[in-house]
This record gives sequence, structure tokens and C-alpha cells, in this order.
Amino acid sequence: MATRGMHGSGRHYREQTWAPLWVMALIWVSCGAAIVGTIYSIVDGGLSVMGDQGVSWAGIGALAGTGVAVFFLLAINAFFLRLDVEVRSDHVLIAFGPVNLVRKRIHYSDIEAVRGLTYRPLMEFGGWGIRPRPGKTAWTIRGNQAVAVTLKNGKQVYVGSEHPQRLTGAIQAAMRTAGAGE
Repeated sequence: MATRGMHGSGRHYREQTWAPLWVMALIWVSCGAAIVGTIYSIVDGGLSVMGDQGVSWAGIGALAGTGVAVFFLLAINAFFLRLDVEVRSDHVLIAFGPVNLVRKRIHYSDIEAVRGLTYRPLMEFGGWGIRPRPGKTAWTIRGNQAVAVTLKNGKQVYVGSEHPQRLTGAIQAAMRTAGAGE
């Protein structure tokens, strides 16, 4: 989903890219399997929180394992299944998930150049996510299109995008506006 125009937050452009459906399904199925396996071992394996001799540490451990699996499932969903990119009045904000705990700000004063490109995420970065390599870092979640932001220090930041030309144009327009205000 991409939106344009100024908003109350000084946002010029916003794009949300979700992880592929198969990634979400894989995460949910693997955590679900862990939960079902734990419940099965409690019920069929005879584990219980209260054993014949009192508290069963195996039963408590199995319940704790289920809790940990549920926690990781929710944490992965909250932090890493969506990439948000916002072009704001003085910087570009790149963040993972609706919570935006994992984020990066790139101020326009630090940008040398911006261009949309098609790249090979597996070959160049070893996959998707936050992928640092010498001289460049990728912030991507799917696909093979990005905006390469070249910083004045020579480093590059690849920002994954389903609409790289729109994102490039929005960053360039915001940089011109920010430059005119100085």
C-alpha cells in the first residue's frame, strides 16, 4: 500500500510492504506445530503440572515452552512481517512492523543520490531483512526491487519497495523541498 501527499505528521509518502504469504504461513505453522507437540506431550505423555510426588518440572517446562512459542509467534508478527517506508519533511524513515522498534532514519542532508533499481537479494545480500554488507545495507522484506540511497559517506542503503520509481520521486521531491527551506 502506498499513499502520497502531506499528512499531519509532515509525511509526503508512505509505503507498506508485507512479507510473502508463504513466510507468514511457515511461521504460523511451525509455531503451531510446537504448541500442538507440547500439548500432545503433556496429555499423551502423562506429563502434568502436579505429579504423584508433587510438582512435575517436566509439565511446567512443557507449559513454559508453549508460552515461549506463542511469545515468539507474536513477536515475529509484531516486529518483522511488514516493512514501512515513510518520506517525511526532513528524513526517510524505514521501519519493520507496526511497532516500529527496529527502524532507521536517513536525513536528507546525509543523502548524495537516490535511484530505483532491480537487484539480486540472495546473491548480493544473502536474502531479505536487514542485511549489512561492506559498504551497503539492505532493508528489505520481499522481491527484487529497491531504492538505492547513496549517502555522502559513500555507503549505500537499499530500501525494499514495490514501487521504486514512486519512492525515488517522493524522496527527490522531499529533498528539494527540504533544501529550499534551508
